[in-house]
Amino acid sequence: MNNYLEKKKIIAKYSLAEWKKVEKDRCHKANQLELLDKKGEQFWFVLSPNILDLISGIERSRGFLTSLKLPKKFLSKLESDVEKKEAYYSSRIEGAVTSLEEALLYLNKPSKKDYGDESLQMIINNRDVLKYIRSQSGQPFDHKMIYRLHKTLVLNTHKERPITVGKYRKGPICVVNGQGKVVYEGPPASKVMQMMDAYIKWVNGFPEIHPLIKAALVHLHFVHIHPFDDGNGRSARALSNLYLMNQDYQFINFLSPSDYFDHHRAAYYRSIQNTRDHGNDATFFIIYYLKALTDQLNDVQTEIEKETKVKDIRGLLSHKTQAKLDKKQIKAIKWMLEHSEKMTTKKYCKLGQCSDETARKDFNQLMESGIIQKIGKGRATGYILRR
Repeated sequence: MNNYLEKKKIIAKYSLAEWKKVEKDRCHKANQLELLDKKGEQFWFVLSPNILDLISGIERSRGFLTSLKLPKKFLSKLESDVEKKEAYYSSRIEGAVTSLEEALLYLNKPSKKDYGDESLQMIINNRDVLKYIRSQSGQPFDHKMIYRLHKTLVLNTHKERPITVGKYRKGPICVVNGQGKVVYEGPPASKVMQMMDAYIKWVNGFPEIHPLIKAALVHLHFVHIHPFDDGNGRSARALSNLYLMNQDYQFINFLSPSDYFDHHRAAYYRSIQNTRDHGNDATFFIIYYLKALTDQLNDVQTEIEKETKVKDIRGLLSHKTQAKLDKKQIKAIKWMLEHSEKMTTKKYCKLGQCSDETARKDFNQLMESGIIQKIGKGRATGYILRR
């Protein structure tokens, strides 16, 4: 879906002259933002066709999720599981090395003061930040909230290299890649408060920008300012989630964008760098961010479909009918609820660890009960649920 190509790709694929045409067209279509870089130049974006397609898909998914009447127990578990994933993957992006299995052992318990392991502490702190931002849902952004978020985020970390905690940095900061090369130098500390004032004012105002686009920019501009000595990426991801909550995109509580960011990490960093390399063109990051939400929405819809289909067996079969069926048959019915293709003798034998003859007898009983129907002939014979 991403046809918003980088300068070097357009030149390589077409020509420098073609890039000049594209650049002119993008500048003509640019939406200027009230967000400035460290040199005082504006950020901007193009409302490209792929952004519109992504927003349309996300809004459809939002409507679908809003219309569902799901059990509170299921939703509570889904939200809890996602919170743990988001805490883990957002920390992993920033260098946490604790395994997911080990992290879950601790994430399932209340926080304690000091874990004595900085990697694990990062993950637990991130979980506590996610709980904190939920408590702030509906509240405008301000310095106090952002300070509190940071203080929670870095609790009992950096013991060997103390940093400024719960306040903006007092010195310079650089972003270094895996090869030790400086890829970005943040604005001077003397400009941070001024830039954060403008950031907070912009987040709380300017409703003419679509909330999904603005959520991406909430993330992007925060990492541009890099206001803290550490924890900027984790803070940016948490704040973009909070912004979506404030705009009534409650589905964010069932998504883990950081799961997508971590598994597509090179593209994550590249989308941020592309913004810098193309004169503050934020379109690259907006597309990436919206793709992350789309991917996560697809995942949660899959989970919901599984829950719905498991529920369907209770509606499909009465207790009396279920009592007449053995475990193999119940297992096969659940399989047919979860899969769109037909059940075959071969699949049934593999699923139920039984012979062809047993499979045929079981199918006949299910057909006599009116639960399934036969389709196809010969080798193409299969069985589907009777609706």
